Amino acid sequence: MKLSCDEVLAARLLGGADAMVAAHVATCPRCAAAMDGLAAVRAALADAPVPTPPPGLSARVHHAAAPLLAANARRATHRLVGRALAAALLVLPVVVLVDLRVVQAVYAALITILPAALGAYVVASWAVTLTALLALTYAAIPIVAERQATALARTIHV
Repeated sequence: MKLSCDEVLAARLLGGADAMVAAHVATCPRCAAAMDGLAAVRAALADAPVPTPPPGLSARVHHAAAPLLAANARRATHRLVGRALAAALLVLPVVVLVDLRVVQAVYAALITILPAALGAYVVASWAVTLTALLALTYAAIPIVAERQATALARTIHV
């Protein structure tokens, strides 16, 4: 990667000189000529007093940035909810397959001791209950993810 003269001068001014910067300065007469002046500028900046910010500046900046922070928080929330749903949907086929196998095993055990119609009724009731619980669990995922993202955004931006 080749550095431009502006990048080299900025790196020298900010104190980020490395081997690539030194190699560029060694081969570029423009940058080599600017090094003395750059050292003087660095020394002047280092000696200059740091001004204190006016009172209320932080509150004004936070107020001005609030819409942007809220938009970023919403975007982050949507990503978090999407990732949570994707992770949950990845295991859903396995959960459904295991539930199906368990329901079949329970039905096979029940029809050995109960009439087939009564065994089917018990297993169907149990399957409906399992389905309702699974649906409620998956319906809660976006709600929980949204709340976690909102709490996370509040702790980061406040």
